[in-house]
Amino acid sequence: MTDLTVQVDNQQVNNALDFLGGLVSDMQPAMESIGQVLATNIRLGFRDMKSPDGVNWKALSPTTISRRRNHSDQPLNDTGILKNSFSVQAAAQSVVVGTNAPQAAMMNFGGTKAQFPHLWGDIPARPFMPTNKLPAQWEKDIVEIIKRHIEQHL
Repeated sequence: MTDLTVQVDNQQVNNALDFLGGLVSDMQPAMESIGQVLATNIRLGFRDMKSPDGVNWKALSPTTISRRRNHSDQPLNDTGILKNSFSVQAAAQSVVVGTNAPQAAMMNFGGTKAQFPHLWGDIPARPFMPTNKLPAQWEKDIVEIIKRHIEQHL
């Protein structure tokens, strides 16, 4: 995994996890399920070319399109290396969804030619991971997973 860490604290998710934690001794299966839905939501963002909040990614410049091997105009979808690099690591009390792709942080947050001289221009941010709060749909997905795990133990 890369050194970039994005930690999202969500009260509704935390409350549901606390309730589940009172019912089960092993939270790892729930954490694995949560990680898988997060990875799926990231992949859907690549497919739809949208941020976790549903904002369309900025279109590629004509220069970028001309330099791509298939002249594709789909941002972050040329080689598939980044979008296929996400993994899930679940533990008893946490889950990490991340990538070891070195370009991940720059693509998520953007970067300038001054920061990365090997680029042919500035790179606009094309967020694929939330940075400060869970999007409503992601929160709903996670809470639904936790509810299913709760129902299995009632």
